Amino acid sequence: DAVRSLEIFNQQFGPYPFSEFDVVSTNTSALGVEYPGIVAILMDLYRDNSDLPGVLRESVVAHEAAHQWFYSVVGNDQVDEPWLDEALAQYATLLYFAQTQGNAGETGFRQSLERRWQRVNSEDIPIGLPVRDYTPQEYGAIVYGRGPLFVEALAGEMGADTFAGFLRDYYRHNQWGIATGAGFKTLAEEHCQCDLTPLFEEWVYPKQDGG
Repeated sequence: DAVRSLEIFNQQFGPYPFSEFDVVSTNTSALGVEYPGIVAILMDLYRDNSDLPGVLRESVVAHEAAHQWFYSVVGNDQVDEPWLDEALAQYATLLYFAQTQGNAGETGFRQSLERRWQRVNSEDIPIGLPVRDYTPQEYGAIVYGRGPLFVEALAGEMGADTFAGFLRDYYRHNQWGIATGAGFKTLAEEHCQCDLTPLFEEWVYPKQDGG
């Protein structure tokens, strides 16, 4: 899972910059936790007698591996703009399943994202809020569920090839720095030569009170 993830993300986003990547199974309160160059994966996901499905381990490993690009190399404010790394890591996991399992795998993971969002009745809560503005249920449903669906919608708006080029440039442009949502939008608009404000207003930005 980890090797395939690195191969796919190297191709999709740009080269993994370290000589080593470690996956450690351990007891943790989360399914997985990312660190630069190393990720911790819940030990139960590797137990032969576990009730947890194998595809869950695969998705967790891919998600945490994707954080090596979006969190480690391209940093962001994880408290005020958590979508910038979590939604992109989830979208990267969608790409992983599309590459490894074809349409069936891609559809299956997309449906899992939609089910996450449905935990809050698919409400159009913005994905771009700080952590403190979500309830715990909203955080998982919106940042991890609706967030990657926004990235997929953005790819559809920009066109697949243009969006792929944008992500590679975003990774290159922001290496070893702190990316922002505003910078993400500006660079995307430079690549598509289009106005993405309506899409960001629909998905990302907090709704403005009328009047």
